[in-house]
Formats: sequence, C-alpha cells, structure tokens
Amino acid sequence: MRLFLLLFVFLLALTTCSPSAPRDDSRITLEFWTIALGDAFADYINGMIAAYEAQHPNVRIRWVDVSGSEVSEKFLASLVGDDPPDVANVYDLPRFLQYDVLVNMDDAVAPQDQAKRLQNFWRGMGYYQGDNYAIPWYSSVNMMWYNRELFAAAGLDPERPPTTIDEMLEMGRTIKRQTGKYGISWYLHPSLSTPAWALLRLDGFWPLFEGNHTTINSPRAHAILKKWVDAYKDGVLPPEALAASGRDNVNWFIEGRAAMLPFSGGWITRYFDASFEAKVEPVQNPRGTLGKVPASNMVLVVPKKSPHVQEAVDFGLFVTNDHNQLEFCRLVAILPSTKKAAADPYFRRPPETIADAANAISAADIPNSFVQAPPDVKGWSRMEDILYEEFAKAMGGQQSLEQALARIERKWNHLLHYQ
Repeated sequence: MRLFLLLFVFLLALTTCSPSAPRDDSRITLEFWTIALGDAFADYINGMIAAYEAQHPNVRIRWVDVSGSEVSEKFLASLVGDDPPDVANVYDLPRFLQYDVLVNMDDAVAPQDQAKRLQNFWRGMGYYQGDNYAIPWYSSVNMMWYNRELFAAAGLDPERPPTTIDEMLEMGRTIKRQTGKYGISWYLHPSLSTPAWALLRLDGFWPLFEGNHTTINSPRAHAILKKWVDAYKDGVLPPEALAASGRDNVNWFIEGRAAMLPFSGGWITRYFDASFEAKVEPVQNPRGTLGKVPASNMVLVVPKKSPHVQEAVDFGLFVTNDHNQLEFCRLVAILPSTKKAAADPYFRRPPETIADAANAISAADIPNSFVQAPPDVKGWSRMEDILYEEFAKAMGGQQSLEQALARIERKWNHLLHYQ
C-alpha cells in the first residue's frame, strides 16, 4: 500500500509538471444569456450570432437561453462561482448594481455609440449612483386594453375609455357595481407590473428619498396610495391582486373577469382568440398627474469577471444596434431603444392587425414615456420587499395605510442609516 501511494504521488507530480499540449488561443468564446427567447426566436438569435461571427472570425458565441423564473438566481450563482456569462440579459438589476460586479457602460462605450441610444433608456434600468451599467435592448411603452362589451354592459360608452388614472378607477367601480366583473386587471407584485412606487411616480410623487431619509410618509403619497387601497376594498381589483405574479393579470383580462388591462402592451395578442379579439380595443395608457406613461426595457450587462470585457461589450452593442433591433421588432410587438430604429417608418405604417394597432400606440408614446426604473438608492431590493409587504397588508385590511407608511418610513430610514 505504501509503495502504491508513493507511485501515485510520483505520477501526479509528473502529470502536474509535464508541459501541456499547445492550445489554439486565437479564437475566444463569449457566453451569451437571453431570457425565454429560445422557443420562438431561435432563428433570429442564431442568425444574428452567425452574422457577428462572420464579421469577427476570432470570436465564437455560445448562446444560453434561461427561463425568466431562474435567470436572477443563476446569474448570482455564476458570479459567486467565478464563472459568469460574458453578456447577459438579466432581471432584478438593483440586486447586482449595489455590489459593483458589472461593467460601467459610461466608461466602456464610446460617446458616439451612447448617443445612438434614446436617452431615457440609456439612463434607465441600468442607471445607478450617477452611472449606467447596462446596454439597453428591446423595450415596451405601456398602453391599455379594454373590453368594449363589458363597458356597454355597465352602461359606459364603449367609445370613451378613460384617459386618466382617476377616471379609470371610477369607471372600474361602475363596472364592478353594474356587472359584477372587476374593473381593472392589476396586481401588486413588482414583477412585470406597476408596483406601488411606480403608482406614486405616475401621480407625480417623486423622488422617494432626500439625502439620507425617505419622503414616503407624506400626505401626498398617502392620497395617491389610498386610491388603490380603496379600489381593492371596493372590488375594482381582483382579490388575488395581492399575491399574484407573472402573467396573472393578462389571464384575468382574457378570461373576461376584468374590463381593463392598463400597463400592458401589444405582445399579449398572441393569447387572443378571434371572439375575444372582437371585444377588445387598445388605447393610450391613462395618465396620472405626471402626464407620462411607464416604459421598460430589457438590457444586456457584462460582468467585470468576464475575461473578455472589451469583446463582450462590442457584441452587446452589435445585438442592440439599429438593424438588429428593428429586425427583432418586425417579428414581435416590441419597440427599439435606439434613436434611428425608433424613427423608422415601420412604426407609423397603417396597422394590419390589432397587435399592430397596439404597438403603434406604444411607439407614438415613446416621447411621452419614463423608464420605470427603481429609485437610485443603495439597498433598493430589500426596500422594495418592505414596500410590497407593508402596502399589501394595508390593501388587505391587516393594517391602516397610515401604519403602513410609518413602518415603511422607519424601516427604510434604518437601512439608509446603516449602509
């Protein structure tokens, strides 16, 4: 046994010390993550990758498509394991921005390339503490769907949908009272929706912080949020609104349980059948005091731990350039985040489908939009959890709105003090 161990150690030393076979390092590999694009858009993504590789023979792209429910945790695990993708489309950016793990795109991208992007998107989802850490990709500008049949059944004029948030809430009450259906399909959870902090911004209450304290516990914020607390109590919103997530709000609307679906987009038409499509119509999103509509966009980030940062940024700019974004928009009802692509006549063409009509409404509102990016404050991920938990209790009647705002204020200020 002793002889065997000595032989093993000797062989291990030989293996370790022996020169390895020479490797061809002339071609690098970039790992590229997308979110849930593999099923429907594989030809588009693969074609784009092939075009880039043809232009850059020294680069190979390894594409990995990740589900939306898993991407944040997988990205975190890849960072912890020192094996992140080189370019990634991710959710929950504040969670990563506060730890300084992403490349600063204000530094990495030349000014002339930055200037090609719409400013509200460049200073949008990836903006943190005065710098941008993300390359904007495809985007959406919210509009509203409404069910003309339910409007008529409630005695409302189907030709006159609401133009303001207050009108929408009031019409929602009429629909609930007259038909038993819910007026508005909306939920509280921050994912793919308009959470409590965005409701405040829509009605002109912004920013939420001044220096090292929050301003949320104020009469103005109380008045805005009370409208939604009252709407929930009055049955304007579905009872599941406090716990729902994902595409539940879209399902409630398509099932005919609710008459209006604000904060949405043309992409949902893929779930319409012919009979439902005949009942509904797209219109501009109702305005709050701010006078603007929410927008959002997907982004690409480059981890600092990528061994090929320069090449990764270059590929990210290629994926999001005018041509590639416009081609993507021709495949699905989305919008671009670059100036030239957004100005293309494609978005002003006569609509051929109801999805085209919805997308035209969204495209026309790009100049009237604000990117629904969270507050630029350290520790926001935990703060958003607190806001969601406390506001949900107020909507559900477990505490008063006054108590909720006081608790949010105290907890937020505590976090601000110890960061």
